[in-house]
Amino acid sequence: MSIISDMMLHDQELSNNKSKRILICLCVDCSASMLRDGAMQQVNSGIEMFFEKTNRSTLARDAADICIVSFGDTARVVCDFGPLEKAMSQVRREPIRANGAQTVLAAGVNLALDRLDAHLAELAAVNNNAYVPWLIIISDGDSTEPSELVGKAAARVQEMLRARRLKTMCLNMGEGSRSLNAFAENGSVGRLENLKVVDFFEMLSRSVSETSKQVIESGGPDFSVQG
Repeated sequence: MSIISDMMLHDQELSNNKSKRILICLCVDCSASMLRDGAMQQVNSGIEMFFEKTNRSTLARDAADICIVSFGDTARVVCDFGPLEKAMSQVRREPIRANGAQTVLAAGVNLALDRLDAHLAELAAVNNNAYVPWLIIISDGDSTEPSELVGKAAARVQEMLRARRLKTMCLNMGEGSRSLNAFAENGSVGRLENLKVVDFFEMLSRSVSETSKQVIESGGPDFSVQG
């Protein structure tokens, strides 16, 4: 499919699908340390299961708008906001692979927020609306970037949190990341054990399905890690 055809289909989907969007951006650490104990494999399995379960519900499929960004030596968009089927296809073709010695957390967060801003503008242009977006960050180690860069990215997130234009969930895996505290609301960082990853993504799918069936005045789905 040509780039122009792809863009036309994207614009058509934005115009035709009037479901109130549930925007979720997953920001996933893909540094080499995520190979320990199969953490990266567990995350990929959880993401695939999340897509499959969400796709089974017509309402959830129309409402869910998912972007996945990975960060290791560099930050990159694994799949961009758009139709769920397209995101599923992209992730199946190219799952997240752990590699690289660096952990560019700030670059990953900034890329995620840039994509979020751009997509919100696209939705506004066709008079579509969305719940308050969620940024979910999963990492197992500290950022390797200069502290100033991490601080600037964290300040950007905190400003959006104060303005109620964003909600965040920060989750530690493995040894954990001290850097995540700066991106969390009230500094609250959860822990995601390897064996609980699939359970977390199953909960995420249930939340999307339930939210797509009702209007929630709080501004979006309430995602919480089940202990």
